[in-house]
Amino acid sequence: MSRRIPSLKALSCFEQTARFGSASRAAEELYLTQSAVSRQIKSLEDWLGCKLFAREKQRLILTAQGESYLQAIRPALDQLETATLTFLSGGAEGGVLTIAAPPTFGSRCLIPLLPDFRGNHPDIVINFISRIGIPDFEREQIDIAVLFGDGRWPGLDAHLLHGEEMVPICSPRLIETLDYSPTSNNLRDYSLLHIATRPRGWTDWLSASGLTGIDGENGPKFEHFTMAMQAAIAGLGVALLPTFAIEDELANGRIVAPFGPPRASPFDYYATCPTGRSRNPKIRAFMTWLDQRKKPHE
Repeated sequence: MSRRIPSLKALSCFEQTARFGSASRAAEELYLTQSAVSRQIKSLEDWLGCKLFAREKQRLILTAQGESYLQAIRPALDQLETATLTFLSGGAEGGVLTIAAPPTFGSRCLIPLLPDFRGNHPDIVINFISRIGIPDFEREQIDIAVLFGDGRWPGLDAHLLHGEEMVPICSPRLIETLDYSPTSNNLRDYSLLHIATRPRGWTDWLSASGLTGIDGENGPKFEHFTMAMQAAIAGLGVALLPTFAIEDELANGRIVAPFGPPRASPFDYYATCPTGRSRNPKIRAFMTWLDQRKKPHE
């Protein structure tokens, strides 16, 4: 008995159009003409007996039926892609592995570990790029993205990578004229420096420290950890930074941390990949290596 399955070309056109909201953009991705993509989608709609898209202004929006169908077939398409890549590689782990990670975490925590991975998997070449937030895995050809959060992202498999502890730091010059040892209560006397990617950082830290009467929302804001640290070194105020980002600066005395102990963040860092792609040999090798590195510390 023959399988009742639409053509793979039609399914690919449907998935890409859903991703971009545009048949012309899908055509560019698939190296087809816009009319060819439109014909494939029309044939799929006729085959299924329902409308998959509705036009809203200049975009194609999935109907409720289209959204349901996309969620049902996407894992199967991912599995087909993984199986094909595995077959083409002869089941080997070799190839190029592209990893995206936040710049400070990547340079301070992940890159120093990569020689160990390379020693265990010399056939895998790693490309490392800086990225904050969820990337477009397909368009940017990213295999693994390091994300900061609770580990729950729809459509992504997540492996716990690293926790985070935050601690207030400042320039030694900011407190060297004091005739007493500062404590967390003295934070009310300084400008609090904020990081855009941690909008609730100060509020959470102050709450965890049992401190009240200190405004944890106002103050200068900086896009990255490094910028906030440089502002603190320049004496602009007190920055709340993860301990992994400040080890060298604390050791050489460029900054001090006199306002209290580190406090755990409510979120962690995870290595993520699209659901279904974790079976790709090179991705599986990296995730397995991560798990093996965690075991001695559990």
